[in-house]
Amino acid sequence: MPLLTSLLVFASLYAPMQSRDTVILDNRTYIGEVPAGRGTLYHKEQGLFIGTFNKTVPSGRGIHIKADGGMYSGNFVNGVYQGYGRLFMATGAVICGEFRSGYANGRDTLYYPDGKVFIGILMNNGATEQGKTYKSEKAAKAEKPARPDIQLSDEDIAFLESIGYGYYDSPAVFGTGTSFFEAYIAPNFRYSESMEGRMATVRYEFVVGEDGKLRDIKILSSTDEAFSKELERVLKRCPRWTPAMKDGKPVPFLIRDQKVTFGGNN
Repeated sequence: MPLLTSLLVFASLYAPMQSRDTVILDNRTYIGEVPAGRGTLYHKEQGLFIGTFNKTVPSGRGIHIKADGGMYSGNFVNGVYQGYGRLFMATGAVICGEFRSGYANGRDTLYYPDGKVFIGILMNNGATEQGKTYKSEKAAKAEKPARPDIQLSDEDIAFLESIGYGYYDSPAVFGTGTSFFEAYIAPNFRYSESMEGRMATVRYEFVVGEDGKLRDIKILSSTDEAFSKELERVLKRCPRWTPAMKDGKPVPFLIRDQKVTFGGNN
């Protein structure tokens, strides 16, 4: 992974602040203009946010750098990806287009790590049947965007290192490294009769062990217990991942705070 100090910035997006305040809230620290304006948010679970904020919550244009090395550049609404954005995954996949509720949901372009390109409707970062997959960027007549170069302060770098940024030679990967939901959860999730016509949002996390098996599966929150129980069943039966690597050896890797919304008619 490139050294953090090699990251550069678009100065026009993040000009020096005229006034700065520090707000410490449990697992996060905000430094910037209050109640609204430009700033930086250090979130121990979610990573580093740089951009515009409203009451310490990302709102408007900004950048999110995750502990695993992934990055989102685009619009935020109430702290989640919403509107046009670009998601640069740690696996090398890139998504450009419409984001809703924190994920690519809508008309998007998905650049796979192997060079293939999908153009069409995405759901929760995964391709659907409403679109077309091309063998290459040339065939798709689309060019994969370059990851933004961001200049980070010494404080930014120290924070990212404290949450494990750059700790891994490579993150844990499932399948081709695009959407775990698309590749595994969606085709294996079973809707009971009682779940039909209902919707639910479930937040979860787990650890990918050195052997690639999932462990420490946790349901963080759920709007419907039936859906969370079924999701837990599916996760417990998950095939092995490619484990994360550090110094040439497999190591545990935490998949943090994932959110998925199920529709009962799927």
